[in-house]
Amino acid sequence: MPWLKGETPDWRTYLVSEYDYSATAQCVKLGLEPRDARLFMVFDGRYKLIHAEGGFRPMLFDLKEDPDEFVDLAKSDKNGAEIERLYGYLAKWGRRMSQRVTRSDADIIESRGKSMRKGIVPFLNDGSEVPKELTAKYRGAVPRGDKS
Repeated sequence: MPWLKGETPDWRTYLVSEYDYSATAQCVKLGLEPRDARLFMVFDGRYKLIHAEGGFRPMLFDLKEDPDEFVDLAKSDKNGAEIERLYGYLAKWGRRMSQRVTRSDADIIESRGKSMRKGIVPFLNDGSEVPKELTAKYRGAVPRGDKS
């Protein structure tokens, strides 16, 4: 609500943007697999770091001194601390809770143990790791006529 009241709260330390260019001609021209055709930008109000997947070196710009981004500071070894700091922001952003936005913690806690014992049972060696009723469908002879 502070924004609606004309206030400007101090609420962000950095901004992250991502771009997937896997369906573009640039991806093909660079010889990248679709999973590697991604860019991430981290901006802290002064410095902008651009990280490109696929083995490219980062780019760093000081927008206070170089607002048009002509001088890539990552070309020299002098700015390692800035690059590391901004990569720290990117790592923090990447670990954020963003995949469960449609369910609250309370909903998740409430649903525990209520799967009605249905679903996928991954990572089994031979089925002895779980109660037999969970693997009943998958045990026994293969029906006649089925060659699989």
